[in-house]
Amino acid sequence: MIDSSQRFDDLRARYAASLRRKQQALAVAWRELSATPDDDGLRRDLQLQIHRLAGSALAYGYERIGESARAADVVLHGWETLAPPLRGVPGELIERLAAPVQTLLDDLDVAIRDDARNVASDPNLRVLLIEDDPGQAVLISAQLEERGCVVRIERGADALWQVLTLWPCHAVVLDFWLRGETAAEVATMLRRESQFAHVALLCFSIERDEQILRSALDAGCDAALGKAEGPDRLLALIRECVARPDRSGTTFA
Repeated sequence: MIDSSQRFDDLRARYAASLRRKQQALAVAWRELSATPDDDGLRRDLQLQIHRLAGSALAYGYERIGESARAADVVLHGWETLAPPLRGVPGELIERLAAPVQTLLDDLDVAIRDDARNVASDPNLRVLLIEDDPGQAVLISAQLEERGCVVRIERGADALWQVLTLWPCHAVVLDFWLRGETAAEVATMLRRESQFAHVALLCFSIERDEQILRSALDAGCDAALGKAEGPDRLLALIRECVARPDRSGTTFA
């Protein structure tokens, strides 16, 4: 049975992983309302997002986000409680919201970057290893665990969505040739899911063909390297990839 502390840590990890998605959704909602300030539906959508952040961020220890969300929520709530004749034109609401919403977006960005730096320096990186060769899986897992990682092994990607949802991790390490699928196909599937955008993907394979390894990068892997590079190089690349909040770069080793 998972104790309450571990359960909270898993929930917080899942919440931290969702911050980039929440920031992007908030930015879109704010941009749309700014362009069409008299749209009640857009205003309610923005208020709902901000109101949820005000409560959830504080619950998971993100005090700055919670406070800035609360400040924006107060402005929106004040507008809603006024009778329509007393509100003024919608453009005035946008002017009053501009500063608190920008502060909220900035605080989200700071938290995302801070979390990335903390994760990169955390010796207990959580790594999901997808390897269908039992001997290789045990060897690679043991090598990473010796270096401080927490490793979970899966033989294939059949239940990958469910595993990542129930067991939040920092990185997924994939062999290229898996049972009936390749790392490129798995990466393509994962990169379609915005909720997993924060997860670093690495292809770690006995494959030496550069074009094949390049196909893993083109499909969305952050790095691709041969198993001959060894566990130290693998761990260094895991840390490097995890430290990039936007996963915008790729590394070919």
